[in-house]
Order: sequence, then structure tokens, then C-alpha cells
Amino acid sequence: MTNIPVDKKKTYCLSAVAITGALLTGCATETPKAPPMTDRTTAYVEYVRADMRQDKVVMINQAMKLDQNDPNYNAFWHEYYPYEAELKKLNDERLALIRDYQYNLNNMTDDTANNLAKRAIAIREKKLELLKEYYKKIKKATSPIIAAKFLQVEYEIGLLLDLEIASNMPLLKKSPQE
Repeated sequence: MTNIPVDKKKTYCLSAVAITGALLTGCATETPKAPPMTDRTTAYVEYVRADMRQDKVVMINQAMKLDQNDPNYNAFWHEYYPYEAELKKLNDERLALIRDYQYNLNNMTDDTANNLAKRAIAIREKKLELLKEYYKKIKKATSPIIAAKFLQVEYEIGLLLDLEIASNMPLLKKSPQE
């Protein structure tokens, strides 16, 4: 076996040409996106989501049992609201993923299913990172017990939401004929 010297500049150029060619010919596929929601639908979805966030704050407040006389009350909510704002962004991604899934359900390809699965995993990973970040912040601002309780409550609410979504989502079919 003989070592052949490799010109890195040519290798990079060939790689760039191959990637560009794949993109132009459709070899590198992206999930077809669901069409945009109408203004009316968007307004309704935002209204329902805002209402759910308000209900969630009430549930968290009841579960955490922090009242305004508690020295940790303000510190907890000072950290919670930025968390909720970041979570809303992740939930925006999740909503787009669900819409794309529903849009592609009857014409699902292996590439589309793979792309959707990767997006779903990435959203879960981002949520876990967000929880880790805010656990630390809440723990520092209040106490480890309050921060751990926040995680418990957030996890339970998340499970309820996941169950509601999953119960309304059809499973993938093995083939278009199924």
C-alpha cells in the first residue's frame, strides 16, 4: 500500500462541490413544512397557549405553596418567568414539529420520518438543558428544596401535556398502504 499525498485544498473543494450537488439535486432532503396558519388560527392558538400558561402559573403557585410573605416568593418568580419565556420558544418549535408531522403523515418517507425524529429529540434535549439551567438558577435564588420541587411540578405538568398531545397524534404507518 502506498501513501498518496493529499492536496487538502482540492479535497475541500471536492467536498464543497459534492455537498452543493447533493443540495441542488435533492439528495439532502428537508422535511416539507406545513403551510402557514391563517391569521385567525394563529390568533386562536396564541390565545389558547396564553390561557394555558396562566393556568400553569396558578398550578405551580398552588403546588409550590409560596405566598407573598415567604422570603423566597419573589426570588422564585423572578427566575420562573424568564424560564417560561424560554420554554415558550421551545414550545413554538414543538408546535411547528407537530404541524409538520401532521402535514406529512399520509406521505411519510424514511427521510422525512428521520428528520422529524431528529427534531423531536433535539427539542427534548433543549428542554432538558433549559431545566438544568433554571434548576441551578432557582436553587441559587431560593433553596435546593424549592428548586427540586419546581422540577417535580414542571415534570408532572409536562407529562400531562405530553399525554394530551400523544393521545391526539396518530402513529406512523409502516407503509402508505397501511
